[in-house]
Amino acid sequence: MRVLMAGRTEVGCVRKHNEDNFLVDPDLGLFVVADGLGGHAAGEVASRIVVERIGQFIAHTAERDRTWPVEYDMDLSYDGNRLKGALLLADQGILNDIQDHPERESMGSTVVACLVDDARVTLVHVGDSRAYLLDPSGIRQVTRDHSWVAEQVANGTLSPEEARRHPFRNVITQALGNGVDLDVAVQEFEVKEADRILLCSDGLSGMIQDEELWEIVQKAPDAEVAAQKLIARAMENGGEDNITVVLVAFDSEKK
Repeated sequence: MRVLMAGRTEVGCVRKHNEDNFLVDPDLGLFVVADGLGGHAAGEVASRIVVERIGQFIAHTAERDRTWPVEYDMDLSYDGNRLKGALLLADQGILNDIQDHPERESMGSTVVACLVDDARVTLVHVGDSRAYLLDPSGIRQVTRDHSWVAEQVANGTLSPEEARRHPFRNVITQALGNGVDLDVAVQEFEVKEADRILLCSDGLSGMIQDEELWEIVQKAPDAEVAAQKLIARAMENGGEDNITVVLVAFDSEKK
């Protein structure tokens, strides 16, 4: 399979600053979306640290004989450890920056990232930035938000539709830079031809229903056009937050 990709970010219709950052690195097979928290440009600093630290560590560990500055988890694959370690280092990077700049003490970042190795995908996330898997038959949210409303949906207190409208829908329970133990969610799965992986900040997922996300991607002629149309639709629907999209498409080598 060949892998096609696109990444875009937009400030949206309400916010004055874009605190999102993303990374698309086809050579490493690495794709990242980070949504900064904290305001007053500090969120942008946090998400930039996340993207930079993840990229640096994944590049450093591309060869298996490199030393590791974090503990190796024997229950995870090599790529699972690379991504988990990268998030832990990004978390520490934000905390170090806060020590040097106390005025940024409230900053942090969510993140969703994946490594693609042929048909194998390794995925991690912290917070409410999401990953979706789309195929010709439909769409599935692969990640589970680290958020208060997601917990209520899981225990049956709220329905998914109630969660979308709830006043606490933006309250997250995990973020890089919070200074607490992280629950880094790691998963691996196989993809096939015509599959798409969509990574996004909540500025996209909060503005467009899942079914419409799927419809826009399916109708687009390529990943770049799909990313453009997704952001345009989120803007049309209000663009209440920064909007970031990374789309990874798996297609036949024959095309």
